[in-house]
Amino acid sequence: MKLDERLALCALFVRRGKKTVDVGTDHAYLPIWLVKQGITDSSIASDVRVGPLENAEKNIAENGLSDRIHTILSDGLEKISPDDADDIVIAGMGAELMIKIIESAPWLKNNEKRLILQPMTRAEELREYLCTAGFCIMEEKACISCKKSYSVMLCCYDGIIRECTDIYRYAGDLSNDKSSEALRYIYVVNEKLKKKIKGYEKGTEEYEKTAALIDRFGEIILKGGEKDDNSKGDI
Repeated sequence: MKLDERLALCALFVRRGKKTVDVGTDHAYLPIWLVKQGITDSSIASDVRVGPLENAEKNIAENGLSDRIHTILSDGLEKISPDDADDIVIAGMGAELMIKIIESAPWLKNNEKRLILQPMTRAEELREYLCTAGFCIMEEKACISCKKSYSVMLCCYDGIIRECTDIYRYAGDLSNDKSSEALRYIYVVNEKLKKKIKGYEKGTEEYEKTAALIDRFGEIILKGGEKDDNSKGDI
């Protein structure tokens, strides 16, 4: 089994030998891959919907891993025991839902736990929430999958409230990353900001802040190389 670039990046952040949970597992591709690669001995694949969980169970059985990957019908982490989760992957959903899942599991406020987060939309809201809720974004990387740009964040709780600047809110540490994947991500962000600024009246605070962001991201892109016009993403 080969993971797409998005899930492969999530897998990169999973610590070897830790108990893993894949929230919103869908087809359970990630838990299957992690176990088959020997990164984790066992894993939990959870989903809030019966259909995707049945698909996951079928794939798990076909790979002969029913004794090592357990499926749980759960709304987020509601039915997951803290003792069964060291590294928690929450991928393929919007930031609003991800924030809700994190807030509903206070046991995540433990610096031994790791959150691996891949937002499909409104990543800027997720970064702001993490900064203000005491979670540290230890590392963030970007990838391109099916011609779309995504970012994955490795996080843990340390209780420190951090300032979330506008640059960090929209790009995190990717603004300092010169990889082609990071530059593509920033390009997509900037294109969306250019559309967003059209809804603001010139001279207003919102307009000036957005214009400053567009200029800054434009500088980052130019320093890293020009991006093509086919960059599209769900960030």
